[in-house]
Amino acid sequence: MKRIDRISLRVKTASQLGFRQSFNYLQYQLGLRSGFFAFRTPALEMNALLDEDSLKPNWFFALPEKSRLARVAASGVPACLSEADRILEGQMAYFGGEWRPLTLAPEKDPQHWTHYERGSARANLKDIKYAWEPARFNWAVALAKAYYFSPDDKYARAFWQNYAEFRLANPPNRGLNWTSSQEVALRLIALTICAHVFRDAPSSTPENLAALSINIADHAGRIPPTLCYARAQNNNHLLSEAVGLYTAALFLPAHPDSPRWRKLGLRLFNEGVLVQVADDGTYIQHSTNYHRLFLMLSLWMQVLLEKEHLIFEDAVLNRLAAAAQWLALRLDQTSGRVPNLGHNDGSYFLPFSCLDFQDYRPVVQAAARAYLARPALPPGPWDDLCLWLDLPVIPQKSELFPSEAHRNQLILVENDRGWASLRAATFTSRPAHADQLHVEIWHRGVNFAMDAGTFQYNAPPPWENALAATAVHNTITVDGRDQMTRAGKFLWLDWAQAQVESSAYDSVSALHFGYHNLGVIHRRRLQKGRAAEWIITDELLPAGESSREVKAILNWLVPDWPFEIMQDNRVALSSPLGAALLTLAVPGNAGPALIDVFRCGESQLTGQRNSCLGWVSPTYGLKLPALSIQFTLVAPLPIQIRSQFQLPD
Repeated sequence: MKRIDRISLRVKTASQLGFRQSFNYLQYQLGLRSGFFAFRTPALEMNALLDEDSLKPNWFFALPEKSRLARVAASGVPACLSEADRILEGQMAYFGGEWRPLTLAPEKDPQHWTHYERGSARANLKDIKYAWEPARFNWAVALAKAYYFSPDDKYARAFWQNYAEFRLANPPNRGLNWTSSQEVALRLIALTICAHVFRDAPSSTPENLAALSINIADHAGRIPPTLCYARAQNNNHLLSEAVGLYTAALFLPAHPDSPRWRKLGLRLFNEGVLVQVADDGTYIQHSTNYHRLFLMLSLWMQVLLEKEHLIFEDAVLNRLAAAAQWLALRLDQTSGRVPNLGHNDGSYFLPFSCLDFQDYRPVVQAAARAYLARPALPPGPWDDLCLWLDLPVIPQKSELFPSEAHRNQLILVENDRGWASLRAATFTSRPAHADQLHVEIWHRGVNFAMDAGTFQYNAPPPWENALAATAVHNTITVDGRDQMTRAGKFLWLDWAQAQVESSAYDSVSALHFGYHNLGVIHRRRLQKGRAAEWIITDELLPAGESSREVKAILNWLVPDWPFEIMQDNRVALSSPLGAALLTLAVPGNAGPALIDVFRCGESQLTGQRNSCLGWVSPTYGLKLPALSIQFTLVAPLPIQIRSQFQLPD
């Protein structure tokens, strides 16, 4: 990371992010430090003063036909019930991964949320997301699913007991769980859905339902004052808050602020989609997980609009259709996985499906039905989300998506047994990871060459969003540098832009200019060979007439399988599908190259340490062993390195 003094950093950041985002962020900081936000979001239950009619809920969400849902989701129902029973024991799966105690009271004597944002109050937490995750109440949706399949009041009773604990420990606008209005919005929606599913349960007393209605109104009131922060982020924050406002308006139609919430929510959502989604369907955050989150928010918004006999405007529908198609094209249909591109904070909005967190098929199927008028997949257990959202049954067509469409960001090459992708983006918004020309390889449903994921945003060094770096991706670093200038946990400057040179059915070639300041251009060609073979050719070229010696390190992240280093820079891998072979070669007379393999931060050959190598993070907060195969070459430009993957046939 380059060292930049504070003033020049702020100027450069404002310049690259643009006037609008910078102005909104400045507005947020002013409102925070002036006390304006504290005034607009008082630490008391304002809506308790309203009359009963103003807080009467509108039961707008129609539950699916139980017998049909049970048939479609039959294979996943036991897992749903098992998850719910574990929640009854006080545990939850954080971010769809590690099971931990369900904690809804992160601090004693919580202060007004602005104190935490300003730094005048501190919580004894290393990572705030571990407070926010249980407070999103996704675990409560799991209880709701279990209750719907097996109507035992123990599930509803557990919801109400935990909700009462949360409400007591997190009064309106006080504590960590009120600092982010996005978190407030996501919790509002989850509580609303649980109220619908549990409303006829014995433990859903009038007192419980009335308290929840008051609390939902207080949640909605927290969102509008700080919308400038969501606009400054220009990402899923804005969409989440817009959908949260519209949900509250529909749930509490007689509330005096309901018309304002409805109007504001719809306007912000439409504006957000048109700004955040490109014509080709790519999402502004350069992340497959956030792409899924955005589509789920859109699907829920569609549910809300249909209850009022409204539809999205044509321009918004076109973007949603393109986004649905973009994600469907990047789905491995055998496993249900997608490349773990960009940030993955474990967000999984409205987990109605009985399939696991990493399975994207439910959302891909629902989005295809909703916005493309055709399913992306044949009938299967992934249709359970469609039933919850009451999407129409549409016969599958033989050719769903054209293979040449939507080639931005993640360009695909397919063979008979799988596919590979090349990351080549032209950034118009801030990048998430420094991962240009990163390659992933999928073969018979197995991810042979992987993305490392995210792990944690907030962790002690070196793990503070460390997996955003170039070195952990399947690409090349030059002289130990990132492709871009790292200026913060979530901030890259001097964006590395890529340019696609050619793209055909059997190959793609692109280059990026992130090392132009070092006098280097990186070009990469991805091509399919024989049936189970992939060839990746890297070139480091001089940017101009001069040439110099550089240190190039090529990284390949593969699963934690038994391996053997063989002669001629070959690495044999024992995969579950059979033997695989990675051959690394330097054509010409470029000089000696060094091969090394890191697992869990330690070289398996020399014992040297590099903490962040040899890990993969399938979801937030979870890192698992993997193999980082490092190929190092010190030579004068131009340099060529050839990687050949021979996979089990």
